[in-house]
Amino acid sequence: MKNIFAGYGKIVKRDLYIHRYSLERDLLKRTVENGEAYGSVSIVGLHKMGKSSLVYNTLTSRAEDYYDKGIIVVSQTMSLSSTPESFFQEIIDKVYEKLEDYENEDIYEKIERRHSKIKDGLDLKNRGSRNIQKFFESVKETGKRIICVIDEFDNSINVFNEYTQGFNLLRELAYQPDTDVTFVFISRRMISDIESKANISPLSNILGTPIYVKGYSEDELDGYSERNKRYEIEVSDEEKTKLYSITGCQPLWMDILMFHYVENNSKDFGTIFDENSKALYDVFENFMRLLDEQKLLNKLYQIIFGPADDYTKYDRDALCDYGIISIVNGEAVVNSQKFYEYLQMKESTVNFYPLWNKTERRLRNLLKKKLKESYGENWEQKMKSKYINQENNPRSLGGFLEKAIELQKEVKKKKDFIQGAPYSMIEALTTAGLFEFFYKEYPLFKDVFGKMEIKKFREIGSQLTSARNRYQHNNEDILTKSFKSKTKSNCERINELIDAFEKKETENI
Repeated sequence: MKNIFAGYGKIVKRDLYIHRYSLERDLLKRTVENGEAYGSVSIVGLHKMGKSSLVYNTLTSRAEDYYDKGIIVVSQTMSLSSTPESFFQEIIDKVYEKLEDYENEDIYEKIERRHSKIKDGLDLKNRGSRNIQKFFESVKETGKRIICVIDEFDNSINVFNEYTQGFNLLRELAYQPDTDVTFVFISRRMISDIESKANISPLSNILGTPIYVKGYSEDELDGYSERNKRYEIEVSDEEKTKLYSITGCQPLWMDILMFHYVENNSKDFGTIFDENSKALYDVFENFMRLLDEQKLLNKLYQIIFGPADDYTKYDRDALCDYGIISIVNGEAVVNSQKFYEYLQMKESTVNFYPLWNKTERRLRNLLKKKLKESYGENWEQKMKSKYINQENNPRSLGGFLEKAIELQKEVKKKKDFIQGAPYSMIEALTTAGLFEFFYKEYPLFKDVFGKMEIKKFREIGSQLTSARNRYQHNNEDILTKSFKSKTKSNCERINELIDAFEKKETENI
């Protein structure tokens, strides 16, 4: 059987391409099909969602047909340019080459003259931008217009680092009727996020609503299955459900699993994921890095796990637009079950809410330190023997520990592939379980909490546990300012006590 997934991650062409008809229609309406009412547009989506494949199969691969309609389609990858001059030079050369390829007569004298000026040496600080504008004006005078696809536009931040006017020049080329270039910007970040890093005339004002490329829709999944059948790759409905649940219908993640599905004679997808989890975890890690670059990772943690602190509806909508979460019955759900589990495993290493995260992490570290000092290196086993029995109430410390040990085992299986993931049973405890441990072993912390009676500590622990539960379920209607303020105050008080304890420890060394 031919493994059509062997080239996963590349631009998909011809029969292997999965049509995304709704997105294709939106792209064509904006750039081609509305007569003179065309304009530039941004294509936005996270890593390997199929952005470039969408534009290639809708516009770039059909360049010859569009030329017959008076449209010159060229494309340039931003990451291949090291300077603003080389970037604009490449685009102009490609437009000129198209004219050379398709025109029977000589290139129009004015266009050739303008191209020669630029080819002889483009100096953007010395009338270079004017020469660029004049070249595009000359092309427009012939009755032709240009669609310019710019892939990996995120790299414009680096290319235009010392010439932010490059953003303004792009805007002018698209905005002015004498040049009237149609740009298709392909990027991971929203254009508004890119332009916020430079003092520029907003590009986003002329782009309209971005076209978001995310996980496959139901119709696109049908197309995915039909394409596979044409290549004699059959997947049962039950296994399809597993595939969609594991990947959240993200194109690259699906293709990675399908590659191993074909290679391994159709094993079930649960087994395939377990056997190839490192490949997926590497992709998840990259995915999280991209979210973090856009300051969306901590917002994702707030929305899914709590505690909610400063995320906005804009953040939630952005994560929906990227296809990472969906809103089901008013609650946010991560579309990929395995990515959700990975987020859980990485939770203790991500500053999704600095004060809360700092407080809880310090309490866990303090608990481990004191247990080790009092019970020795084998403290985990001793705690299991002391608190776990056959009649544990789920809300008892023994009950909390049993659940923590189950999670700990799952994490240990994958620990080799998860950098910095939690692994002791203390990290695996819920917030309620963490405080229950402190209540049971409270005498160990006399030098930390001093004269604070256990009753007062229980009040703080109960409030923070309650806060965690409310935040986690995103019940924003009951998150009053006073409730948040009390949570903040309790976190700060615990941190002050731990600070004082650690200072004394340092002084006694």
